[in-house]
Amino acid sequence: MIASLTAVSLGLLGSAAYFSPVVWRRRRMNAARMEVTRDRILALTFDDGPSGTLTARLLDLLLEYEAPATFFVLGRNAGRFPHIVDRAVREGHDIGCHSDQHLNAWRTLPWRAVSDIDAGYETLSPWVPPDGMFRPPYGKMTLLTYMAIRRRDAPVWWWTIDSGDTEQQLPSTNQVLDAVRRQNGGVVLLHDLERSQERDEFVFATTAALLELAKQESLKITPLSKLCR
Repeated sequence: MIASLTAVSLGLLGSAAYFSPVVWRRRRMNAARMEVTRDRILALTFDDGPSGTLTARLLDLLLEYEAPATFFVLGRNAGRFPHIVDRAVREGHDIGCHSDQHLNAWRTLPWRAVSDIDAGYETLSPWVPPDGMFRPPYGKMTLLTYMAIRRRDAPVWWWTIDSGDTEQQLPSTNQVLDAVRRQNGGVVLLHDLERSQERDEFVFATTAALLELAKQESLKITPLSKLCR
């Protein structure tokens, strides 16, 4: 009987470790969706960079439109291209932590996931303060990583629209634009790491189309630091 109760208790604790942050994520995403829809905000966010070529091209494009964006940077890539991160900061973009090695918190040991987050903040310390914004790799958090971020008092950001640029079959740019139109804005997830030319061109073309859409429909292009925490 005691063994059964222990097993049930451990099972409940394990479930709580994974599903408590899921509930919190849902609330955060709903709040973000309400804010961007109400205020007609478009927030462009880029994960997993920087890269040596695509990120630079995106920065050129954003500069042309005078549009601020948010880059959730991996420590390992910032170490390779610090001048790109320097440029992004210099041109008025937000920089957030996306961990160091991009470990999936649901598929790695809890303390390794926390260490990966801490290592990311350490590497990114020239650009991101200890309580700087964070986006979890793959959007996944456990109770332990949630607690680690809460101790930092760091705002956590997900997204309301996934561009689909990591899907095996890429969507059309128009599908992303349609999603933004339906929401009257959105927090759009894109990726600026080094990949195939096809994916790089999709990200670049989609970003350009979103910037044009914002101009045509009077959407306010806003970095995440300007939104409610």
